[in-house]
Amino acid sequence: MPALKKGRPATAFLSESEAFPLNDSRCPQIKIIVTDLDNTLLHSSDYSDRYITDYTVSVLNKCREAGIKTAFATARSTKAAARFFEMFTPDIFIGYGGALTLIGDKIINKFEIPAKVSNRLIKDCLSEPEVYSVYATTEAISMTNIPGLMEGDLSHYQYSDFKEETDFPYLKISFEAENPEVMERIAKNYPMCDLLRYSGEDLYRFADINAVKWNAVKAVAGYLEISTENMVAFGDDINDLEMIKNCGIGVAVKNAIAEVKDAADFICGTNDNDGVAKWLAENILASGKCNG
Repeated sequence: MPALKKGRPATAFLSESEAFPLNDSRCPQIKIIVTDLDNTLLHSSDYSDRYITDYTVSVLNKCREAGIKTAFATARSTKAAARFFEMFTPDIFIGYGGALTLIGDKIINKFEIPAKVSNRLIKDCLSEPEVYSVYATTEAISMTNIPGLMEGDLSHYQYSDFKEETDFPYLKISFEAENPEVMERIAKNYPMCDLLRYSGEDLYRFADINAVKWNAVKAVAGYLEISTENMVAFGDDINDLEMIKNCGIGVAVKNAIAEVKDAADFICGTNDNDGVAKWLAENILASGKCNG
């Protein structure tokens, strides 16, 4: 069944209350919800105080009862996202920006930056005066050169000056830098890595070239033997763009960057107004576009 995709501009769907026409055969049957966390599903606050509202939890539980699985697709690590699992445990976790994909406890996808490449990358970046911090993460260990970073969702980080090389690969390495040109110049020496700058931040993430959310979504679809056409994806930032474009239905929150909103089929309310949950309630649960 073809998806309702790009034939109608997303700007036609700014209303949070507008539902799919029930007789619209172009709308796919939804089997999986794929949602970003920060600035999409989570209610805004300081990074370590963000949360999933009770209303959103109730809607996701109703979707689960209707046979729809939920995937969290986030740049966060498993440890940085762990407290949200206590609010709602997803069926699928796509973490580290797509570097690790879990269905339950089973690893479906994993892309790492080899130890030799990681060591050289960190050394090259920290040799630049305009690069002032590094955050390097594996499944088990998270290291930073910022001392005393022991609060909230970042409390699992350990201090390191990164002067000694390590013998283990990282899932992602992020840097804070004042000058994007410096990071882009360094990235040219690492064609095996993907460089992502988070919108509105001086934060840059390096990961394996294949470690993107859309690749993880495709891996989930293949493992579960379903089509990505039967998925609805929600997001706000550039790392959500491909899954917004390519899943059966792409929905941007109203606070998303312009490029994501332009690519989306629908625009829902903001993350602070339960936009994702309201859209699901009004356009999936109420319309019967559920698995089974």
